[in-house]
Formats: sequence, C-alpha cells, structure tokens
Amino acid sequence: MKKWARAAAGAASVLLTAVGVACVALRLPAETGGRAATAAAGFIIPAGNTDGFFSEDEEDGSISSVSSAAPSSAAPSSSRSASGGAQSSQASSIPAPSVSGSHKFLELSVGNSGTQVGNMWVKNATEHHTSVNFSQELQKAPAVKIKKDASPQVLIYHTHTTESYDFSERTTDKSKSVCAVGDEIAKQLESAGIGVVHDTTYHDYPAYNGSYDRSKTTIQNDLKKYPGIQVTLDIHRDAMHRSDGTFLKTTSVIGGKKASQLMIIAGCDDDGSLGFPDWEYNLRLALRLQKALSDTYPGLARPLNFCARKYNENLTKGSLLIEVGTDANTLDESKYTGQLLGKTLAQVLNGLT
Repeated sequence: MKKWARAAAGAASVLLTAVGVACVALRLPAETGGRAATAAAGFIIPAGNTDGFFSEDEEDGSISSVSSAAPSSAAPSSSRSASGGAQSSQASSIPAPSVSGSHKFLELSVGNSGTQVGNMWVKNATEHHTSVNFSQELQKAPAVKIKKDASPQVLIYHTHTTESYDFSERTTDKSKSVCAVGDEIAKQLESAGIGVVHDTTYHDYPAYNGSYDRSKTTIQNDLKKYPGIQVTLDIHRDAMHRSDGTFLKTTSVIGGKKASQLMIIAGCDDDGSLGFPDWEYNLRLALRLQKALSDTYPGLARPLNFCARKYNENLTKGSLLIEVGTDANTLDESKYTGQLLGKTLAQVLNGLT
C-alpha cells in the first residue's frame, strides 16, 4: 500500500471531525467466565486537535461516489478509517507513544463506534446506502453452500502480497508477510474439513500500481480451475500513522495473548457506477463473520467497514477483504489472529452447508 500523504494541520482537524475518528475508553485486560478479553489504550482525538491520525488509502482503481469527500492524498478513504466509526461521547487523553528501536508507536484497541448491531459494530461509509438495515441483512442467508468433499471451497489470496509487519513496509519473504497470516487461516479451515486454495502470487511486486487488476486475473484463473470455490478472502495488513509519524498498533488480548485486531471490509455499488451487482450477499457473509468474531473473541474485530468500493468483491457472492493488524503489529500477533479468524470462519462456513 502507498506511502503516507501528510495533510495540513487545519485540513486534518476538519477531516477528523467529518469522519469521526474515535476509539473508546482506556481499559485493562480481563478474563470473564473464560471468554476472550480486550486490552486497549483507547482514546478520542479531541475536537480541534491538529495532530491527527491518518490511514492508508486502499486504492482499487474504482471511482466511488464518496471519493471526492475523502481524497486519498489527505485522508482515509471509505475503505480505511483510523477509528472505524463515529466519536464516542467520552474522551480520554492520548497516551504517550512507546518506542521500539527508532519507531514511536501507540498501542490501542479500535471499537464500539459506528452503528451498533447487537454486540457488534458496523461503520457505514456510503452516501446512498445509509438506510441499509444491518440487523435484517444479518438474518438473510449468504449465497454460500459449503461442500465437505475435500474440493476447494475457499480461495485465500493477497492483492498486496508483500505487506509485512514489525515496522517493515514490505518483504518478498512470504514467511514474514501477509502470506504467513493466510497460511494460518488455511490451516484452521483445512482442519475443519473445508478445502482451501492459498494463492500467494505476487500482485504488488515488482510493480505496485495495477495490483487489483493483477489479483483479478489470479482470482479468475483460480475460479476457472476450481469452480466449486464459494468464498474468496483477500488478506491484507493495514497501516495507520499519526501526522508526526507515530505508528498505531491495534491489539486485543485473547486468552491472555496479544492478537492483532482485524477489520472486515464489505464493499458495495453506491451509485450504480461500479458494475457490482449482488453486493448484498457479500455483506451478509461479512455480517455473519463479524457477529461470530464478536461472540467468540470480543475486541478482536474492529467495526466492519461497509464502503462504496469494489476490491474485486464483485467476482463471487462470497468475497471479503480483511485487514489483519497494522505495520506496527508483530508477525506473531498477526499469525495468532489468523488462527482465530480461521477457526471462526470455519464455524460460520460449517453452518452454511
């Protein structure tokens, strides 16, 4: 993903107010009744604070109806938000950054913002689908039917294959990139009897521009080779920085162990210009997965991002893009999240046979 663009201080203040950058409540990790605990230093950017937080824009080559309101040169796009939702009514002071080598970072948990749906949260970043009833969509069945016959049912791939962790932007070592996270997801699905293809083709190396066009070709080739595939997962890692260069590290404590927070992105055709019919089916799968994660591992998932972008999710009715951690998270934290995500997805898919 691209290098950060620095916004002017005044623009940052206006932007942060507009998109409602927020996290919630400083709290300590705790285990209750054996359930997973969330650990986080949460905070809200106070109104008028010009030392803002910016998240990379996930460019997919499409032009959405909301793109002019959130230009990638200065702000989070509809697919990326430093908070995932609206401001909380309770603010706390921003903690001082920690230091790792030459890098400053803030460790936090992002959650409880946007639209609450039961025990989970959804950020609606669209202009024309603001009236979508997420509770009703959650009750509708996704267009996914899993066969337990060892044939491939899930495709895992990476549009930005070289994205990495531990303050490293990119690597071609697949044991240290998002490919290692994909491996963990695949192991859990396979152990649950669900066939998986993990395609680690490079799409952002040696050239970054055109990554989504190249991953589209990969998906189409895999779907042709394995026509039984029901679900496609584009696994990325996010990156969020303050305007002073401080990294944001999003974590949750699950079973006494740190895990990178993840974010599910479900795109839609906001104004009919993207050639993206049937996006509702992807949203229904995303909501089921978000709910299952919230039920089983509270705090692991940031608010689901429902946005006006395509991300090749138009190629099947079971396509999702998932961000696992940020560039400040460790590889081990992110691989652990891959395990938890894989287990949860297996539970969801085993209910769709």
